[in-house]
Amino acid sequence: MNETLPESLSAYGAIALALTAAGTAAGMVRAYVAHRTRLHEEREASTRTATRLAGLVELAAADREVVRIVERDRDGHREVQLGSRVMLGCDDAEKAA
Repeated sequence: MNETLPESLSAYGAIALALTAAGTAAGMVRAYVAHRTRLHEEREASTRTATRLAGLVELAAADREVVRIVERDRDGHREVQLGSRVMLGCDDAEKAA
């Protein structure tokens, strides 16, 4: 059976088979790279969130009257003001979001 396989394939068939194998390998490599990139981004976001939370805990523990936090990242722009007697209005909160 192994002897009949090369004989039954024409030159175009062999090229098509080689291109199919190369395309499959390239697709698997692409999927692996996308998977690793996604894992790296999730790990980075998790680390960033943990660092942000630790910073907020330190700010909350400090004796300060007003703490203003401004964040800009890929999710957007946020402003939070803690400990103030003046709260943000609805229009200001929508603009900050």
